[in-house]
Amino acid sequence: MPKDREYGTKIRLLRILRAIIEQPKRYTKQELATNYAVHPDTITGDFEAFVNAGFEMDYDEKYRYFFIKDKPLKKAGELLYFSEEERALLYEAIDNLRTTPERQSALKQKLHSLYDYSRLGFANLRKPHLTKIDLLEQAKAEKRMVVLEEYRSSHSGQISDRLVEPFHIAAGDDMLHAFETSKNAVQHFRITRFVRVKLTDHPWQHEGHHNIMKTDPFRIVTNQQTNVHLRLSVGAYNELIERYPLTRNYIEPTDNPQFFDFQADVNRNFYGLSNFILGFYHLDIEVVAPDSLRKHLQREVEKMRF
Repeated sequence: MPKDREYGTKIRLLRILRAIIEQPKRYTKQELATNYAVHPDTITGDFEAFVNAGFEMDYDEKYRYFFIKDKPLKKAGELLYFSEEERALLYEAIDNLRTTPERQSALKQKLHSLYDYSRLGFANLRKPHLTKIDLLEQAKAEKRMVVLEEYRSSHSGQISDRLVEPFHIAAGDDMLHAFETSKNAVQHFRITRFVRVKLTDHPWQHEGHHNIMKTDPFRIVTNQQTNVHLRLSVGAYNELIERYPLTRNYIEPTDNPQFFDFQADVNRNFYGLSNFILGFYHLDIEVVAPDSLRKHLQREVEKMRF
């Protein structure tokens, strides 16, 4: 295969991978074929390449594709801070190394595991933070309890140590899902809110209660979610993505270059979202749906005292 053709294929694969990660259940094969000027059979081949790489795919009733959660997508979902062209060059370099296929695969896995600068920020790439991630991953792999030292709780306003069983680390979301022994329940901790992780010799005792719940773009953890649709002015768009970076993955341009669409599943109590809308209503924010969000905002306004 000519080198320029091979390079183009890798770029297309990376772009399709990113498109489906960022907008699951958005694209059909025909739409992707049109977007990348290829035959639908080519997209079928691309999907086979994803499956061969360890991803699991499915489609909804309208044949719009998505990756099945909690699979190798988790690491790929934390997209690399390299540009697409740089990633393609790195993969090509790895493929051309004089080494074993196993070694090539291991190098690619390490490349996938790098944290995204735009999502984590430079402060979270410092050694103390990465050490916390490494220790949590080790404790998860070995099924050992850890102490989250000096955790700063927003609910209680207290700083304390927490003995937990860490079973899901979502570094890109700054979120740890863990079973807390003192409360006998699954809790969700912001990784940036505790100082360090201390490994213990105590094995997990409550693995049957480990349950991974959904995290919305406002970092609220709950399986009780509602789909919302907003139309944002440029100013509102800027405020939303700067204050809640995870919302960036759910925003699309509209036919009017002065406005953007935000569509996502958020917690049904609209925590975070309602604060944003009420705080920046003057920047032209339209609630397209649902009606329950409009009614919630009206109730919140009625509670205000001036």
